[in-house]
Amino acid sequence: MKAYLVSFLLVGLALGGMGLGTFAWFTDQETVENNVIATGNVDLKAWTEDCWGRVAPLNVDNLVPSKNTWTPAGDIKLQNDGTVPLKWKAYLVKTGGDLPTDDKLEFKFKKTSWLNSAPGEAAADIEAADAELDSLFPGASKVYTWSQISNAETTELNSDNFGGAMNDINPFTRTLSVHVKLDENAGNVYSNKDVTFKVIFIATQTDNPGWAQTSPV
Repeated sequence: MKAYLVSFLLVGLALGGMGLGTFAWFTDQETVENNVIATGNVDLKAWTEDCWGRVAPLNVDNLVPSKNTWTPAGDIKLQNDGTVPLKWKAYLVKTGGDLPTDDKLEFKFKKTSWLNSAPGEAAADIEAADAELDSLFPGASKVYTWSQISNAETTELNSDNFGGAMNDINPFTRTLSVHVKLDENAGNVYSNKDVTFKVIFIATQTDNPGWAQTSPV
């Protein structure tokens, strides 16, 4: 009986020691609050200007067949207002008119600026001859037909890496000078007609594998 009581006391002391081990350590707790995870965004701005820098649609009057003469239609201004570099593609959609939009109607989209001045400085266009543009931007003198740039899935008018915003007051900006030509073999079926169209730009992150670029405009 005495041995049983001694064993019982030893077990009790052991259990008591376990309890002391659980509650005897010093502890503390601190909380770091107001932590934030924010997502970025893709935001491409596009608008058109005339040769005087006024916001106006692309416009060509009195286009006639020509072998080498390209007629200016105006400028497309592109601006990356998002937080990440992007890639874009653009395509034309006919909205009215009776001018045939076949391979006799040709387009050029020349890069006439490559801008990112220091914050607060006015950005100035850098104009260059076609050869100089080609050396800076391969494909600057590429000729596009309507069929090549009128389908969202197959358009060849695109860019694989369009910068990123440096800051709110100095986003990545580029100017595309649009020129149009009617092929020299266009006959009277093209005479006294017009076409109205819109240019649609779509953009995504540069690392999105959803589409591949085919021309480095």
